[in-house]
Amino acid sequence: MSDPPHLSLIELLRSSSPDVPRIVSTFVTRFNAAYGVTGREQWDITKEEWQRYEFLGDRVMNLIVAQTLFTQRDSVLSEGEMTRILSSVVSNRALDGLTRRYGDAFARLIPKSIAEQNTYGERVTGGAFEAFIGALYCEAGIDEVAFFVNAIIGDAISPSAPDQNVVGVLQEHFQKNGGALPEYREVARGGPDHKPFFTYQVVFNHEVLGEGSGESIQLAKQAAAKKALENTGKKH
Repeated sequence: MSDPPHLSLIELLRSSSPDVPRIVSTFVTRFNAAYGVTGREQWDITKEEWQRYEFLGDRVMNLIVAQTLFTQRDSVLSEGEMTRILSSVVSNRALDGLTRRYGDAFARLIPKSIAEQNTYGERVTGGAFEAFIGALYCEAGIDEVAFFVNAIIGDAISPSAPDQNVVGVLQEHFQKNGGALPEYREVARGGPDHKPFFTYQVVFNHEVLGEGSGESIQLAKQAAAKKALENTGKKH
């Protein structure tokens, strides 16, 4: 098997199905080569600078998600609806759940000085994502980062109408119960190129909560989330 093509960080960020572990690895390698110690496995950055990137990334995330909600085409959301969705998508728990979908990839973004801080606790992985977004914003710009962010969290904020966003409702259900977030995995894909068909499952603690199909990944995830809500006793 031949090696994957060498892609720039911007090309990786622009993928409609971003390879997140590869993006993280590429970022750390290139950042360390430019600003830190070349070849170091972890992001070579001081605690203070990591926290500065975390601060910036939090603001960038809020802006990107707010703009996406504001420009929804299917329906016009009220201020209250946008606020509710925004707070659920960018919360520390939501970002922590997001990073855990990608295994140990985000562990490379946590410097040793941060990982050893007891004050961070469960916030460390969510903070790593925010610091990552802040650094990407500085390196690649808002347009590339917005494309990447919307690609990996779009299922949590679309379709636009809150009462149709079953993925978001399921996420809130788990957040309120204080646990980790469920994951989505593709189990089937078929149909012709012009009319594909997808099947996804919602999985939590290795248990399949629901399965659904649709003509897009988003619709399949929504269908799976709706089934999961029904199976957990929370009718949508």
